[in-house]
Parts: sequence; structure tokens; C-alpha cells
Amino acid sequence: MGGIISSVEPGSIAADLAWRPGDELISINGYEIRDIIDYYFYCSDEHISVIIRSGDDICCYEIEKDIDLDLGIEFTEPLFDGIRTCRARCIFCFVDQLPDGLRKSLYLKDDDYRLSFLDGNFTTLANVSEEDIKRIIEQRLSPLYVSIHTTDHSLREMILGRTCPDILDQLRSLAEGRITIHAQIVLCRGINDGVHLEKTVRDLANLFPTIASIAVVPAAITSRSKNRDFIEAIDPQYSGYLLDTIGSWQREFKRNLGTRLVWAADEFYLNAGRVVPGRSAYEGFPQISNGVGLVRLFQDSAVHANRRLRRLAESSGWRWTPRCSIVTGTLAAPILERWSAAAGCFGLHMTVHPIQNALFGQSVTVAGLISGRDIIEQLTRDRVGDLVLVPEVALRDGMFLDDVTLEEIEAALGVKTICVESLPHLLINRLIGYIRGEA
Repeated sequence: MGGIISSVEPGSIAADLAWRPGDELISINGYEIRDIIDYYFYCSDEHISVIIRSGDDICCYEIEKDIDLDLGIEFTEPLFDGIRTCRARCIFCFVDQLPDGLRKSLYLKDDDYRLSFLDGNFTTLANVSEEDIKRIIEQRLSPLYVSIHTTDHSLREMILGRTCPDILDQLRSLAEGRITIHAQIVLCRGINDGVHLEKTVRDLANLFPTIASIAVVPAAITSRSKNRDFIEAIDPQYSGYLLDTIGSWQREFKRNLGTRLVWAADEFYLNAGRVVPGRSAYEGFPQISNGVGLVRLFQDSAVHANRRLRRLAESSGWRWTPRCSIVTGTLAAPILERWSAAAGCFGLHMTVHPIQNALFGQSVTVAGLISGRDIIEQLTRDRVGDLVLVPEVALRDGMFLDDVTLEEIEAALGVKTICVESLPHLLINRLIGYIRGEA
């Protein structure tokens, strides 16, 4: 199966050839096109032979072009042969912990190395064949984001709940092909920590620079998890011990490799009551999407936001009119409360409302998993002021995980509700735009 064209750029090669949305690109230079990666790879030539299906007609086009010139088409989906779904049954799998009745897309578990390259999704490489490895190297699909968890093969198969290739063999092959990998270790206390964690980190360090970064993140265990009694809880003492251990590895790797290489997720610092490192310690934030360094970015952003608030407070004719309420998870609430207190000195009155997670259980404390129903049930009209701010990380396709929309929250509370970015300086920009009628 080829790719279905969704749009054609005016004035492009495709437009000149009268290709239309709904046409199917089948092959380029005799190669079946499986996804958008194939399309760009095989399109990078001065002479290409393209087969297009339009209705019942199949036509071959011989095209001469500049080597880097695109044909001017977009596709309905990036993967033409479908998403490779995850056949693992990880002991900490969040999808397996979802309650019944949510929208179907939330239950889809992808484990596709192509989405790792395209979107930064983490893949286990458990369903990757030797042919796939060759393709990754040939087409330079780098960087990839790989869930390692442990380099002990039998333990990894137990954690994944399936048979799989040896991850170290796969990583060595990718290293020979000079593919860059950002690795994550989902830490399950009592299972892949301790000596297992040290072995994993050192095995990965031996593959530097192919392994460009390692993130250690805590397993998310909700009240619906079948393994909540099997995986020990993360407490402040344990988090502090883990941070000290990772800190010693960072100092060693910095001396020997020139990089700290391994980082702990912010949740460990918050759990332990530790101050997060400075910006330079994160070396460009290679694992920011994995919750590594977000607190540092927030705190640095708050400094810039407060400077702007000060300038606004000192300027004539400016006044913060709405009394704002911002909702968040219980984990980040203390950080937001400290910033809101500082912002109050400049006339911005913002109340922080930590939302207890009834959908997944109170052990789930992050803002990204807040449900709309929990917001409605835990806020009351007389407490929220004039404007409710909801973090954008809690929304997917305009809805919360329980399919509640911003409009439904607004109707239930009787207060204007808007979505805001998580970083203070961006939040301030959004508020200013709202007050000026720009948003």
C-alpha cells in the first residue's frame, strides 16, 4: 500500500502533473513506499520514476528535478502501512491502567521505530527485525528514542512481558551504523534498580556516543494497576538515595566522557525535596520531553516572567483586571504557588488549585493526567474568580482524558476557561493577549 495524497502545493511538480488529493503514491524508482520516510529518502534524486494510482488508472511519471526539490505533496497519514502496535505487556504499562470508557485512541499502544524518529516517541525495539536495523542505518533514522529499562536480557523480557531480541546486540548494531540514541529507564523499585540499574547504566555508557543521553524516570503506578503491590512505592528517602547515586555517576562520566550522560526525572527531586540543578547541568535538555529539566525551565522562565510583570506594574495605564485560578497536579503545586505569590507583588492575583486525581488515584500527581471531571468536581464557582487557567499538557485534541472539553468546564463553573502554556513567561503572554482581546 502506498501513501494517499491529502494536498498538492500550487505550482509544484505534483500540481504540474495534475496529481490530486485522493491519488495514491505507490512507488519511487521501483521501491514500494511504506511511509513518509521512504518518500523523502527515495525522492532525493535528480531523476525519479514515480507510480501513481488515480482511481482505476495507474500511471508512471519520469521526473527530472533538483536533488533536494520536493514534489509538493502531503499525505493523509505519515505511515502508509499502519502503525506497529506494541505487543508487550510491561508491568508498568500506563495504557493497561486506563479505566474503561475512554476514547479508543487512548488505548492504542504504538511501538514503531518510525514514530520514534519522526515524533520522538519511545520504542522498545522489541518488534524490530534485522532488516529494520539495516533500514534505520541506511536511511539515517537518527536520533531514536529507546526504552531500555534494563540490559539484563531475561529481566528485560520479564519487564516487557514478551520475548524480544537482545537489546545490547541491537544497540551495538546501531552503534556501528552511527545512529544516535536517547535512552530511558523506567525505574521499578525492587525490580530493575540497585545492581541492575548500575549494570544498565554502565552498559549504556560503554556505547557512548551512540547512547547520547539516559533518563531514569519513575514507573507510573495508578490505583488501577495490577502490579501496585509488586512495584514498591517511591518515597523521599529512596529518591534522595537515587539522586545521590546518579550524581556520582554524572561526575564520573563528566570526567571520562565529557558529559553527565545520565539524568534523573524531576519527580525524584520534588519527591526528595531537593533543589533541581542549574540550566548548564542539563547540557541542552536532551530529555526534556521525558520530564527531565522541566522544573529548571519553569524556574528560569519565572524569572523572565517576573521581570515583565515588574515592567508592566511600573508602566502607566496597565492594570491586571481578572482574578485568575490555575489548576495543576499536586506534584507541581508548591512550585506554582511560590511563583504566584511572587506574581502577586506585581498585581497579578492567581490562586493555585491542586487537583486530586480521582480518575487514576491520588498516587498520580502530574498535571498532564488531570481529568476534566475532577476539575469540575473540585472547583466551585465562588472560589475560581474571573478566569480559570488550564495547563495545555492536560489536553489532547482539545479534550481531557475523560473527553471533557474546556467549554464543558466553562459551562459547569460559569467562568471563562482558557488553555495556557506551562512556562510562566508564555503564560503571561497568553494572559496579556486575553486581557487585550487578542485571544
